[in-house]
Amino acid sequence: MEALRAGDPAETGGYRLLARLGAGGMGQVYLGLSPGGRHVAIKVIRSDFDSPEALARFRREVATVRELRSPFTAALVGAGLDAPPYWLATEYVQGPTLSQAVARYGPLPVATCLRLMAALGEALADVHARGVQHRDLKPHNVILAPDGPRLIDFGIARGDDQTAITHTGAAAGTPGYLAPEVIRWQQMSPAADVFALAGTIAYAATGRPPFGVGDVHAVMYRSVHAPVDVAGVDPGLAGLIARCADKDPAARPAAGQVPALCGVQGAIADDPAYRRLLELTEAPPPDLPTAVAHGLVPPGHGETTTRSVPVVRSRRTLFGVIGGGAAAAVVAGVLLFQFAPGLGDKGGTHSGQAGTGGRSPGTGTGSPGTGATGSPTRPTSAGKPTDVFAKETDPDFDALAWSGGRCAPAVRTEGSSGALGLQWSAPREPAKPKTSADVAFRAQNGAPGGYYVAAEMRPPVALRGNHVTGVVKTRPVQVTGSAWVTLHYPRDFTQPKDWAYDLQTGDWTVIWYHVHPNGDAYYVGCDGFAVS
Repeated sequence: MEALRAGDPAETGGYRLLARLGAGGMGQVYLGLSPGGRHVAIKVIRSDFDSPEALARFRREVATVRELRSPFTAALVGAGLDAPPYWLATEYVQGPTLSQAVARYGPLPVATCLRLMAALGEALADVHARGVQHRDLKPHNVILAPDGPRLIDFGIARGDDQTAITHTGAAAGTPGYLAPEVIRWQQMSPAADVFALAGTIAYAATGRPPFGVGDVHAVMYRSVHAPVDVAGVDPGLAGLIARCADKDPAARPAAGQVPALCGVQGAIADDPAYRRLLELTEAPPPDLPTAVAHGLVPPGHGETTTRSVPVVRSRRTLFGVIGGGAAAAVVAGVLLFQFAPGLGDKGGTHSGQAGTGGRSPGTGTGSPGTGATGSPTRPTSAGKPTDVFAKETDPDFDALAWSGGRCAPAVRTEGSSGALGLQWSAPREPAKPKTSADVAFRAQNGAPGGYYVAAEMRPPVALRGNHVTGVVKTRPVQVTGSAWVTLHYPRDFTQPKDWAYDLQTGDWTVIWYHVHPNGDAYYVGCDGFAVS
């Protein structure tokens, strides 16, 4: 959860707003409170999101969610469709997404994966029986609630009587979870949801994307022609995943058959490993005074007339803590994946700058050389960011990784930084294990005053997924003019040393963020280096 800001409304549709939960492609998501004390997740559509297609998509989402009365989904509790600002409210589901849980704790035990697969198969069967296909099942769209998983984000779901709203050459869904028949012919059926279920459980069992990472076209090719990645998975579970991921939709079991095939007994809510995933869930404030006391609602915000109370910050970083903020995905924005030529070719540089793959010029090792500022100056004065609240730019962000001299898959960057000529640097000769590494950043055309960045280090994919992921970040550092800012791993990264991995053999990924004054951090570039 994050604090409301000056421009946020105090209430929407009669619901008092208590916090920000996140942002989707169509607007901002808030935690709301009904007059009777019920928590809801409210998506408020952006004021500039008023094209006929966008509004049709939003109204379709409302119609889809309104028709669902399932224990496995987040129920619609209200909507405003007549005049802007348009909004949609669903019940607030408290818990981490499956994606967050696996990133935090690593692959799930076999028994837990089978129980999860059975529960999600039952959920899909219930949804399909109501004439709806989900069309974007993936780890991001599964919330692990205390009483069992919930399917969320039906923004691209379609009932049997609804007409698809897509551009020519586009398909709804996420590469890596799209069934072959969807990629080839945009042919949707309930069987495509079963294919996505297989990929979702493969991810839960391995901690890896089911058809690998890299160029999105390569991922889609593997989805059509290669087997799902179940390397190292228990043979019984691996066989069931492979059966549900069969390239022939007619060969896949129906969703309603999946629970029996899993052969589990007992509710998933009683599974010890599943309960452990819920331990870090952040409870929502029960009322407005508590939200004010926790720093989520500024005193006097909107029509608030509460007494002055001490402020205790309660915001969370995207990668540091799994909490109730995951419920933002309940009403997250619509993803329409456009099969655009060259989409996967943007990973190594930013806006055409740093044509050598983001490395600094004039050195074979990527060292910034002259002009480097050495250790960064830490911002401490008022008005400067002191924290980093990383914002996902799209669903591929978690899978972004450097390998073989480039970053993939392609991820959208913050559009406002293109004129700065951003460059980044990392070692170009393989580093040695258990040493340190320097990474650097600069704005070739000169950074404006008050421009801050932060770096995030991601260890090799094979190392991620233990009790801690090894993903660590620096605090915000100021970029001055066109000078290089150099950061040292692990010394300049904020997590304690014993939370960060030593440099081990493999490909290491460096993510660069532009940090705004309020701490919101938006992806601007990716680099990496090898350790051997």
